Amino acid sequence: MSKVAIQRCQTYEYDLVYSSLINIIENSDFPAVENKRVLLKPNILSDSKPELGITTNPVVVEAMVNIVKSKGAREVLVGDSPGLHTPQFHGKNCGIAAVCERTNATWVNFADNPRTHKVNRKTKLNMARVLDEVDVVISIAKFKTHELMYLTGCVKNMFGTLPGLNKSPCHIKAASREKFAALICDIFKESHCNYGIVDGIIGMEGPGPANGTLRQIGLLIGSSDCFEVDEAMRIIMSYKQDDIPILNEGKRKGLTSLTPTWTLLDPNTLIIKDYRIVDVAKKEGLIKSLLIPFLTRGSDRKKAQKRPTPNFDEKLCIRCKRCIDICPARALSLKNNVVTLEETKCVRCYCCHEMCPVAAITIEKDK
Repeated sequence: MSKVAIQRCQTYEYDLVYSSLINIIENSDFPAVENKRVLLKPNILSDSKPELGITTNPVVVEAMVNIVKSKGAREVLVGDSPGLHTPQFHGKNCGIAAVCERTNATWVNFADNPRTHKVNRKTKLNMARVLDEVDVVISIAKFKTHELMYLTGCVKNMFGTLPGLNKSPCHIKAASREKFAALICDIFKESHCNYGIVDGIIGMEGPGPANGTLRQIGLLIGSSDCFEVDEAMRIIMSYKQDDIPILNEGKRKGLTSLTPTWTLLDPNTLIIKDYRIVDVAKKEGLIKSLLIPFLTRGSDRKKAQKRPTPNFDEKLCIRCKRCIDICPARALSLKNNVVTLEETKCVRCYCCHEMCPVAAITIEKDK
């Protein structure tokens, strides 16, 4: 059972954010950082401007850098890797590069010489080398919905420790929502994350994590149990108890008990009833879910293809080809200057939707 602290914070005014985070840390199980190397892992889905609300706000990152330094950390490192990781990427547009310059934090390129980790019995993945070189890891996520996982918080944020296109094949290895959530949990465990903060001052609702609508939430959340931070998000967003696959898999794997102690505010008193969540797919009955894997080859792929299909707006599309580059199933191509989807190949991972910089891709509702 961990302490989860939720603090009201209505703006990104630095002093207010700093004092709010101090209050959270004092009312939760913050790790000892004195004389240690500490990695802060924000959510930089794409190097977008802070006002778009796609990334962890740089003010939150800066406040955490300074707090960790004030507690005696020997070195503070900051890093992430978006889905399409160019050699020039260093968080310039989102404001985090400037934070590193102001605070003398060390920016880490996750794509530099990654190391292979065995995340479960069958799966080896390249992960950022820095994970093996620091003493404390802190996930600083963003309060957002997610088309595939329904919400993305502190646990899903550690998926970014897989550099660039190393992420995409994971959607082929684990095509169903449940298996992908289980893989995310395995990656999270291997990242040895010690603490989680969610930037919920401005959140995202609707078709997140990149093309949703911004909404004032006015909250920061922190705990040593990242699953329980995400549980607070689940409650506030008004998802039902068993809706979130990552939380279900985390509990099944024994990574969390999901029995938090709320030390400042109780999320059950903060529920936003009209929050625009992602439609949750109907769960299969127990007998069907047990029999299908034994009776049907490729059942995960067939199950995935029942999910809503990405739609491409030719008028909005700028032909940047990010969706084509990121697609793990090679289901997209540019034909006659139009992005074309081969539905039989598509695994409905929605990476294309996440990467589109102009919201030209939408997800159909369930048929």
